[in-house]
Amino acid sequence: MDDEKLGNQFDGKEVYVKDVFTEIASYYDEMNSIMSMGMIKRWHKFMMKKLGNLQGKRCLDVGTGTGEIAFLVAGKAVGGNVVGLDITPAMLELAKKKMTDLGIDNVEFVVGDALDINMPDGMFDAVTSGYMLRNVTDIPKAVGEMHRMLKVGGRCVVAELARPSNRLVKPFYNFYMNHVIPHYGRKYDKGMAIDGRQPAYDWLTSSIEGFPYGEAMVEIFREAGFRDARCYVKSLGAVNIYVASKEE
Repeated sequence: MDDEKLGNQFDGKEVYVKDVFTEIASYYDEMNSIMSMGMIKRWHKFMMKKLGNLQGKRCLDVGTGTGEIAFLVAGKAVGGNVVGLDITPAMLELAKKKMTDLGIDNVEFVVGDALDINMPDGMFDAVTSGYMLRNVTDIPKAVGEMHRMLKVGGRCVVAELARPSNRLVKPFYNFYMNHVIPHYGRKYDKGMAIDGRQPAYDWLTSSIEGFPYGEAMVEIFREAGFRDARCYVKSLGAVNIYVASKEE
């Protein structure tokens, strides 16, 4: 497989990533707000807009984590339902608690692997995912599973981190990712190595290394069967949102 489509890979990555997210589950939402400088809500609002009308629809959120995107989708899918799938039980336990606190009743959370979703083909009208693809061991396979899950005519909307190409933005971005985020992260992960590797918030920045984005990611979507894949650049290139449909 083309290395440009793999991202940052190493032996034991799946176990390491699961352990990272188990460790950070309790403060994941708070750090997401810090890491995005509060812009994550804007990104999610854009995602919801691109999903279109979901009333009465069945939806899947892959790598749902603590359920933030799943809950937004649930608000649009009135009369329908949402399945939030994640490999880390600790994240799903928090998602379930949040669901109870929010009074949401049309989301079901299940433990599952984004590379091998244990569900029949074409079950969903919409598939979403946020900041998950950097953490898998096979990006094209994960995108392929999203395509498989969709009904014909269904839409997929995925948010992922990227690297700004603007030469004026790059220095600020690099400083923020390499110094500011690890600084805040130390308050939470205490610099503790996980599985003999780097601390949690060092991984969440280094996972961008070698990660395909922009047109490289759009090509992965096309190869998975999405013919109309598009990339929307947000926050001066720090985040890309990919939108694609499953055509006949």
